[in-house]
Amino acid sequence: MNRSRTRWTGWTGLLALAVLMLPAAALAQSADYVIGADDVLQISVWMRPELERTVSVNTQGNIVYPPIGELKAAGLTTRQLADRLADRLSSYLRTTATVTVTVKEYLSRGVQVSGAVAKPGRYGFETMPGLLDVINQAGGALPDADLSRVIVVRREAGGQRQYPADLAQALQTGSERGLPVLKPGDVVIVPGRGGVAGGTGTADAAGILGEVSRPGLYSVGVGQDLWMALAQAGGPTSRSNLAIVHVLSKDQEVRNAVTVDLKETLSRGYKTPFMVHPGDIVFVDARGGGFWGVFVGFLNVTRDIANLVALVEVLKKP
Repeated sequence: MNRSRTRWTGWTGLLALAVLMLPAAALAQSADYVIGADDVLQISVWMRPELERTVSVNTQGNIVYPPIGELKAAGLTTRQLADRLADRLSSYLRTTATVTVTVKEYLSRGVQVSGAVAKPGRYGFETMPGLLDVINQAGGALPDADLSRVIVVRREAGGQRQYPADLAQALQTGSERGLPVLKPGDVVIVPGRGGVAGGTGTADAAGILGEVSRPGLYSVGVGQDLWMALAQAGGPTSRSNLAIVHVLSKDQEVRNAVTVDLKETLSRGYKTPFMVHPGDIVFVDARGGGFWGVFVGFLNVTRDIANLVALVEVLKKP
């Protein structure tokens, strides 16, 4: 897995040292890895560079690989998928094909990291790591992070559950015993000492959620154009539906949202820029998704924007 190169001080320095102690075998990619939905794969064909592709496994577990079309990938190892691709390509090319499949992003075993870390976002792992490694992968804790109050949010039968984790104590004792064991789909929240668990820890933040690369809280000053707000969160993902972007104001007692069609603005341009203000929640819907209704329902039971940031990815899971 890729590692960030960062200067470490304080708690973040200890986090980096903990990662360096991981066994080298944990970094090697296994040919027996079982592919899952959302994984990103690199496909290479020996002596045929024009057939090299990067493909994503869709929610049905399939990939689309030109020139042979759709093929089942989830549930297969990388070696098994390579063999099946080789068989299909050999028939198409009328010659023997040698195919290699590697995993670029292990998103079927992803963990969402939110809060006071350098790079909030979703990170995938071949084998599930510990909390220290996950926070290091997100660029390390920020100087104002409160590592004594880290929370792991997990969706379980009957709802979601929160597991507290005192990483400060774990670093002091040099032992991870007692910390929650991470599972795919978990959300790790690193709160700031200012009390906001979603990102900036300032009063000028808005929540940017849904189909964006790095959901979290981002500073918008006294107001910021919607496109710029999305850019701070890494921009929309390939699954986003820019025709349906919801903006909810925290001052509205009745939970009604404004829906903005950013797809139309791309073709026609802005007449008046849509501004996002501190405390607003921006939610980018997914193509073919109906998650917004679930999200609005959740607003009826909480007004805590930190909880919204933490739980949005959990609630999106089927």
